[in-house]
Amino acid sequence: MKLKVFLLTLVGFCLNADGAKILGIFHMCGPSHYLAGSSLMKILAAKGHNVTIIAAFSEKNPPENYNQVVLTGQAEKLKALRPNFFETFHFTLTRPFSFNKMSISLIEDMFNHTEFRKFININQTFDAVIIEEFQSEAVKYLAHHFKAPLIMYNSMDTNEWTNPYQANPDNPSYIPNFFHEFSCPMSFFERVHNTLYYVYSNLIRVWINIPMHNRLVQKYFPGAPHLDDIIYNVSLVLLNSDDSVHSPIPKVPSMINVGGFHLKEPIPLPKDLQKVLDDAKEGVIYFSLGSFLKASTMPKDKLEILLRAFSKLKETVLFKFEDENLPGKPENVIIRKWFPQSDILGHGNVKLFITHGGIFGILEAVYHGIPVLALPVFAEQYMNSVRAETNGYGKFIPFKKLTEDKLTTHLNDVLRNTKYKENAVKRSHIMRDKPIPPKEAVNFWVEYVIRNKGASHFRVAALDLAWYQYLLLDVVIFLLGSVVLVVLVLKNLIKFILKKKIEKEKKE
Repeated sequence: MKLKVFLLTLVGFCLNADGAKILGIFHMCGPSHYLAGSSLMKILAAKGHNVTIIAAFSEKNPPENYNQVVLTGQAEKLKALRPNFFETFHFTLTRPFSFNKMSISLIEDMFNHTEFRKFININQTFDAVIIEEFQSEAVKYLAHHFKAPLIMYNSMDTNEWTNPYQANPDNPSYIPNFFHEFSCPMSFFERVHNTLYYVYSNLIRVWINIPMHNRLVQKYFPGAPHLDDIIYNVSLVLLNSDDSVHSPIPKVPSMINVGGFHLKEPIPLPKDLQKVLDDAKEGVIYFSLGSFLKASTMPKDKLEILLRAFSKLKETVLFKFEDENLPGKPENVIIRKWFPQSDILGHGNVKLFITHGGIFGILEAVYHGIPVLALPVFAEQYMNSVRAETNGYGKFIPFKKLTEDKLTTHLNDVLRNTKYKENAVKRSHIMRDKPIPPKEAVNFWVEYVIRNKGASHFRVAALDLAWYQYLLLDVVIFLLGSVVLVVLVLKNLIKFILKKKIEKEKKE
């Protein structure tokens, strides 16, 4: 293990004594998206590469080789765009439009931002460009602009946003859309739903989304090639997925799992928190809805359900709550605006993690072998929660369906039934059992693409086929036409033979 890491480090060092120049662009300005992007770029910076990151947030004490283009004001614009997901988010056919509308708005704001315009007008080059995949077709132009290999980072597993550009198999018969709460295998009607949505979302992508992104690029970069000539030239996709959490599905060679790259071994907690966890004789439950959702904005009736359920527990509950006061807070509940989540989950007294089902929290829980109770609110949180229950290390209740009885029942089940802890530990072993750690994988594969000038040998031949060729429609039509032609020929031949025979008989 150590020898492999050493050899990979040596190969990376030989890449370039001064390190490569790498640009990271993260237009989706949610806090969790930035934390993921900055973690990724810091890994590369720590290896000695000179990195530049374009994002809405900034680091107070960045490394010397960590350059920042800060899109000041972008985070506030996202807050204005997003609805209250506790109240409004549900499955509708307009969802592909709404996500694309939000992404288009954020990308245009970035293209039009003063700091971005200053940066883009500097004559400079990069060895690789890393972009977050969040309906970011227009952003992919920037790799072409800098004449650099394009590397995509996806905060999830493979999905409808990544698969088309890698020609990765995406069969709706057994791969649920990441917005759905379907488990594998799906029922017949779930497969019907999944298939129809698959066709629907892809038609929207091709007929509506890509043309909108292309117009945006032409507006800010006149004379740029059509996006169809750019968006399929992806050298590598770094997936925030892991075999311990995600379902096994096919992936082309250019797709690499690096789930857990942000994880670190626990460090000592602040003294007051350390004492709380050490002294919790009945154990600790940690509850957080992440950085995007705010527990303080949830409906009052749901908050009261949580507090009543917590008051029945003997465990201490650490509740990430953004307000300083929480009326009706039980004595066993401790609230704070922020907790060092991963370090808390690494403490031996933590018995359960109550989460919204975000992938980073799920990965952290599995890494530390902690069972989860998920309360998904929107997007891929449902799929992550379904997987936790399917894999036996947790339970889930959709937030909109949360009741006191359901919550109490699920809490008691996960806390008292040892199978959840056993399965969480099993999944933890799977996550840790790797030839190289995810951080080293990030460095190796980014450097691999740079060393191999874009790694074009990874490109799947299917990307050069028209859609009807990929689906073998031309072959099917040819074969059907051949069969029809043979049948017609045989039919006419038989008619001709019979006619001749009848004529001969009449002459006789």
